[in-house]
Amino acid sequence: MSVEITDHMAEVLKEQLAFIATTSPDGVPNVGPKGSIGVYDHTALVFDETTGGTTLNNIQEGSPVMIAVVDRAWKNGYRFTGRTEILDAGDIFTDRVQARADRGKSAQICSVLVHVDKVSTFRPV
Repeated sequence: MSVEITDHMAEVLKEQLAFIATTSPDGVPNVGPKGSIGVYDHTALVFDETTGGTTLNNIQEGSPVMIAVVDRAWKNGYRFTGRTEILDAGDIFTDRVQARADRGKSAQICSVLVHVDKVSTFRPV
């Protein structure tokens, strides 16, 4: 099941730093910033994994993810919950490698596609 990512959600993700939350197989939470999170299409987000740390380890172990972003001017934000797909080859990965190179950044370890199943706000709108 997926939901539609709106123009406002895309704009907030573009303008604000988002954070991603995962859990280890034994339930230890992890949260960290991801400056590369953006909208892939109307049902999926994508980010580049550059550190190969706890977030990637948890995803490789099957953790679902929650991405949170706050629009301070709106005084609200979004939580995107979903399933991940690790990309280390193929068109999406190659396009993102090139985009990073165009910005003078080194290639990522992998890109992660997040198929969004649920979106909620921090307070009712």
